[in-house]
Amino acid sequence: MSPRLPEPGRAATSSRLTTRAIAAGVVVAALIAMPVPLLPPHRLAQGVQSALGIEWKAAYLFAAIGLHLAFYGSLGVLATLALDRASSVRKRLLQAAILPCLVVGVAVLIRSIKLGHVPVAANLIVPVLACVAGVGLGLALRYRGAGTRLALASVLAGTALWGWSAAPSSGLARATQMHLQRLAAAVPMLPAGEARFGAVVRTAFAPMAGGALQSTAVEHNRAAILALGIVLGHERLARMVGVETPPLLLDEIAAVRAGTALREREDWARHYALSAALAVLQHPFASDAAGLMKEQLDALTQGSGFSFGDLAADRAGVRFAAAATHSDAAATGMQSRLRRGFVIADFFPAVADLPENLTVEAFRRDYGGVGSRRYRQLAAEIEARLDGCAALSPRL
Repeated sequence: MSPRLPEPGRAATSSRLTTRAIAAGVVVAALIAMPVPLLPPHRLAQGVQSALGIEWKAAYLFAAIGLHLAFYGSLGVLATLALDRASSVRKRLLQAAILPCLVVGVAVLIRSIKLGHVPVAANLIVPVLACVAGVGLGLALRYRGAGTRLALASVLAGTALWGWSAAPSSGLARATQMHLQRLAAAVPMLPAGEARFGAVVRTAFAPMAGGALQSTAVEHNRAAILALGIVLGHERLARMVGVETPPLLLDEIAAVRAGTALREREDWARHYALSAALAVLQHPFASDAAGLMKEQLDALTQGSGFSFGDLAADRAGVRFAAAATHSDAAATGMQSRLRRGFVIADFFPAVADLPENLTVEAFRRDYGGVGSRRYRQLAAEIEARLDGCAALSPRL
């Protein structure tokens, strides 16, 4: 029979168990509450851009990587409190190797449940590196007697980071939800066919009645483009942005999508909207959204082969998003342009003459593959046509 622990020993053991349970619980709770994808706040990217004097896309990339490093690094530090102190160097090394994988594994499980599919492997690189660094730092300081203080500091820092970053992300979701609801309500007033595409875009970009959205022009346009991606592209994109889509709203979204065409092609309207939404989610860890959109775009052309017209619609959507969100001045300019009306030639050129329905064999025979000289010539022709569209320039 084991000897009974003295009361002080019992208290110390109970305290350690409580600390480990709390640490593990906080890590799991943070992963559950984390938005998918974890987008950097707009003002963080603006601060990086101003501090480094770099273009917006690079600033957004730096902000995104920094946010992921801070978030997962903090979780790695905190997770070390859930471990017993190892009695040997070998066990410490095992802790340093296994714990980051465990944290990332739980993150992947939770993210998969939220998204409905397993995220791509490329999304794991930065979280794993950040967790390894966080766990290493946490273990090193813990075995020097400073682990608890460091973990508490990481919790405070992580809480502050969460409060600063989650609010803008949830704000984008709320704004997108409002754009969706307005588009759904506009169904009875929307024309059919070619005119519907322009009417949907103008409705999405129009100011909210009574100033319902207190946001910058860029944030307003980002939400409008995401709403277009959900409405005209695919409703599953809503999950990537954190937007709730009850069954009634899904029916209304389907009603908007039905019959919406671009240059008399419904598939081009979807290519355009999905590609624009992907460009708004220009986030290095939004590959799941990219995978979803690629899956949907591939489905549109299933059985019909490769289409340079589809490629033109994709590129036009990307350039439209860039032109509408490049800066506050550009965003305001896009809103002003759309208030004056929608001229299709300003947003998408005539591309019906481009080769379509190319089988794999025909594509290889005529173009030799992606990146070949003939392919690049036709791609350059597409870009030249897009250059002629007045609304697709970021300097409006």
